[in-house]
Amino acid sequence: MYEARVRLALGQPPTMQQAEAANVWSRLRALGIPLHITAQTEHILQRRPAVFATALLMHTRALQKGRYYLRRWARRLRDISFSPEDAIVLAYGSFGLDLQVQRVGVEAIVTNDVKLAANFTTRFNTIQEHFANMVSQLPEPYQELTLPIVVATAEVLAEE
Repeated sequence: MYEARVRLALGQPPTMQQAEAANVWSRLRALGIPLHITAQTEHILQRRPAVFATALLMHTRALQKGRYYLRRWARRLRDISFSPEDAIVLAYGSFGLDLQVQRVGVEAIVTNDVKLAANFTTRFNTIQEHFANMVSQLPEPYQELTLPIVVATAEVLAEE
């Protein structure tokens, strides 16, 4: 999204991935769906020129690291063949805290990363089993958490 805004300001068309991200952003905002980013993404955007980053920061909420569970889940995901970057995104989606509404995790992670979405889909049963085992050992209310789905931006745009 950020890069699409920069390219448009420079008079250049956004890439296909940037255009998909912008269209998904618009669709989800129009539906009133809360949009979240990781704390790392928020940190990066806060250091970018405000003219491009402010709109993104104003219309998203950064998920915060909560208890140890987020890091533990990321480590387990790395053991299931996810890259460190993908594992942390999935961990935030599963255990990140939205302090504004006192909620843990999100329903869906929307990504341009086709490899992440495919890897998640391919390994879903293993991931689900590991997640269920982990949350069953945690105190309430963590035992009630559900694993978010991972959806590619193209899939979101294909839905009517």
